[in-house]
Amino acid sequence: MTASQPQGTHFFVLTLNKPGELMVTQEGTCTPQPGATRQDMYRLLYDAVTSQDPDLSGAAVGFFSLEPNRL
Repeated sequence: MTASQPQGTHFFVLTLNKPGELMVTQEGTCTPQPGATRQDMYRLLYDAVTSQDPDLSGAAVGFFSLEPNRL
């Protein structure tokens, strides 16, 4: 298996939940800016995912993982 396009240095999984309404999990890769913290990336990814769908505004985080994208 080979990758078809370049990937970021980190892999993330973010699950958002609005009880009784919807639950969404998004995954992907990203490359943090030099000096960025885990919290910086959490906020950036949360904002990126919720801005894609207005129904997710104010959703609670059920799961968040940010790991180096290597084996």
